[in-house]
Amino acid sequence: MAVVLALILASGACTYPLTAEPPASTSSSDSQGAVPESPVADFFAHEMLNRGAPAVVVQIKVRGREWSQAYGSQDVETGEPVAVTDRIQAGGITQSMVAVSVLKLVQEGKLGLEDPVTQYFPEFGQLVHPLGPVTVRSLLNHSSGLPDAPVAILDAMPTKRAIDTRFSIEDYLRMAGTVPWTHANFQLFRFSDANYFALAAIVQKLRGRPIGDVLKSDIFVPLGMSHTSLASEPDRDARDMIQSYEFIDGERVNASQPEYLVGSPAEGVISTVGDINTFYAALMQGRLLTASTLRDMQTLWQENHGLGLQRWNDECTNGFYYGYGGSTWFASIALSTSDGSRQIAMSFAYPSDTDKHIESTDGSGQAEFEQLRQVAIATMNGLC
Repeated sequence: MAVVLALILASGACTYPLTAEPPASTSSSDSQGAVPESPVADFFAHEMLNRGAPAVVVQIKVRGREWSQAYGSQDVETGEPVAVTDRIQAGGITQSMVAVSVLKLVQEGKLGLEDPVTQYFPEFGQLVHPLGPVTVRSLLNHSSGLPDAPVAILDAMPTKRAIDTRFSIEDYLRMAGTVPWTHANFQLFRFSDANYFALAAIVQKLRGRPIGDVLKSDIFVPLGMSHTSLASEPDRDARDMIQSYEFIDGERVNASQPEYLVGSPAEGVISTVGDINTFYAALMQGRLLTASTLRDMQTLWQENHGLGLQRWNDECTNGFYYGYGGSTWFASIALSTSDGSRQIAMSFAYPSDTDKHIESTDGSGQAEFEQLRQVAIATMNGLC
């Protein structure tokens, strides 16, 4: 798959003209024509199905025109066909949304990016035992040095029990606090979901409401994202949730809404590819934050990370794409141009024989996630 995908990627950066008729088995905006099917995305989707992925969903938008496609089954046990509007684990895309709610507090003067975390969340020190002051900004761009919790969690309990355990913000940070800090200058990139658990604690204290409710009022309701939530309780009986499975000790476990991710401010948002594109378009077009705050959010630190955003080169404009990607029991990625005029959101449920989803929530170590990232970039560069 990797070799063939590389060949297609090499030829996939050409510009595809917009067509008047949508391809078969796609959905499109009727009034303005459609974006043609991406051969790169289509090849990748079929190869992931061959690899054992239950489902792949993708939505591409170019200047108001749309192409979207769903591949596979919503549930391999029932064979129900998947729909583009079915929900997925958004994974790390959650962090962009939490970052918006943090930055709204900054705009209101209730929070400072250079302020110490303990100013707003005094329990932080007792939970994670930092080697020195940690700022709000360093949590947002993963430069705090804060360890993550998965290694400690998996040392403390079997994998299946970990997946079936719900962690409060304090519980998660307490587990992260058992892992040694690796540096004392707090200037090196170290991806850690625990950063966003700490940010959520700050938001909750300043807003006086759960982080899921804050995201709903800050983002989901104003943008009409009716299929998106960071729920405090799972909705496992919902008919529009793509089902994901994993084999653990020979037993196939449903990991579509595992307790481990319920309410997680780092990975826990449930959404659709359409709602995800809506979010990033609104963000890039200045409908969620002021222009100066958005520039702060887009400013990189290391490893292509800004304040809750990642950045990639846009070969069409010599500019940049912004968005986020991450890996849970789904791999999800979203890219948008800086003006929101070209977008892709793409996700798939991992084959059930793929493991290590708890350990590598940023996608590191997952070959399929790296291929997804390459496919998303190549598709965007092919839609100039």
